[in-house]
Order: sequence, then C-alpha cells, then structure tokens
Amino acid sequence: MPNYVSPKKLISYRTVFAITGVILFGLAAINLIGTNVLSTQGFAVSESETKTLQLEKENQKLSVKIEEATTLASLAKLAENRGFIRSKSIVFVPSTSTFASR
Repeated sequence: MPNYVSPKKLISYRTVFAITGVILFGLAAINLIGTNVLSTQGFAVSESETKTLQLEKENQKLSVKIEEATTLASLAKLAENRGFIRSKSIVFVPSTSTFASR
C-alpha cells in the first residue's frame, strides 16, 4: 500500500512540469490552428465582398441600360425600325361586363 501521507512522494515536480509543458504546448497548437482557420475564412470573406462589389457595379450599369432602353423615344424609334406605324385614328372596342352572372 503506497504512502499517501506525504504529497511530495505522490507527485514529483518533474511530472508537474511535464504535464504543464504538455498542456501549454497543446494550447499553443490549438491557438495556431484556430488562427490559421480564421485567417483562411477571412480571405474567403474578402473575396466574397470583392465579388459582391463587382456585381453591384454591374447591376447599376445594367439598370442604367434598362432605363435607357425603355424610354418612350427609344421604344418609338425601335417600333418604327421594325415597321410599325403610328395610328391616326384610335378605335375603342367595348368590352363585356367582367362580373360573372348566374
């Protein structure tokens, strides 16, 4: 039966230093791995933000092109180029009632 009366004999200073060293080494390794993962994710986020800005600029350019293409003057010119003519007399066709009857 071991002697548990003396704590010096139960755990030596060498084992305490060894355990402390292993724990510190493990924490340093975990810190290094975590930092590496975070920096990698930071690059991915940076690339996504850059792509988002490029897409926003392209979206603005396309919006301007759409607004220019849908002006009345450009639509009238496009219709004229395709052979449509402006009508002199407009005829309205009466429509039936939109209510359902039983």
